[in-house]
Amino acid sequence: MVKRKYRRSAFPLWAVLLLAVLLALYFFFQPPQESPLGELPPNEIRVHFIDVGQGDCAAVESADGNILIDAGTPECEGDLLEYLEENGLTEFVYAIFTHPHSDHIGSAAAVLNACKVERVLLGNGVSTGSIYKKLLQTIDKGGQKVSLAKPGDEISLGKMKIEIFAPVTTYEDLNNSSIVFRLSYGDFSVLFTGDAEKEAETDILRTGADISADVLKVGHHGSSSSTSEKFLKAVAPKLAVISLAEDNSYGHPHKEVLRRLSKYGVEVLRTDERGSIVLTTNGSQIEVYTEKE
Repeated sequence: MVKRKYRRSAFPLWAVLLLAVLLALYFFFQPPQESPLGELPPNEIRVHFIDVGQGDCAAVESADGNILIDAGTPECEGDLLEYLEENGLTEFVYAIFTHPHSDHIGSAAAVLNACKVERVLLGNGVSTGSIYKKLLQTIDKGGQKVSLAKPGDEISLGKMKIEIFAPVTTYEDLNNSSIVFRLSYGDFSVLFTGDAEKEAETDILRTGADISADVLKVGHHGSSSSTSEKFLKAVAPKLAVISLAEDNSYGHPHKEVLRRLSKYGVEVLRTDERGSIVLTTNGSQIEVYTEKE
């Protein structure tokens, strides 16, 4: 009879099984991923201008609750959801969809499905397009409370305040139906303008509302149809953020707008050049973080 020699394993079976269990525990029960920006102090807020290509999306992060403003294009869905998850932005008290164009609500349904959202704020512009219909169906299924934005309305969330300036009336052009509002925290403020054009800007100015802000989210991706000189003078921002795609087919941002911003000494940050842009503030001082140098 031939005797076979068996080599003894370097690791006993029980050790292999224990290692497998430990690996499973590590992958399934490891702590949540920290935001690349670090933990947000309770007395500060972050305003994320998220790079979604030729579209708009922003998120306001605070200890009292988060706010989503628009949701980019349909094509940015995967990148947007990844950004929100990486930065711990998976729950929102409010989602504000400024108007029903696909570059502002393209991934809205996906965000509502993936994240917890309590309330949705819509403007008076409506669309027959499939993306807007999908958004309404998702809201109906998700059971979020829906409100219609009206000039003069104010919303408080902890120490944050939202003042709504537009839409002032109804418009044929959906860009002009954009919700325009100022978000304030202490002495810091940002004016969000959606794609509001000169007609809507003029109507806002006629109301006599104080629309001054430290930061201007430039209307309509820097198109010459928006950011009129009178409107810019009334806002008087120190910093402007433009959300757009590199080498886009619209030629945004238009040179006239850049010249206008330069004329009034406004610093400009663009997502096509800097990627996602994050402003952190304690209500008085502002720190700026950009994805690209």
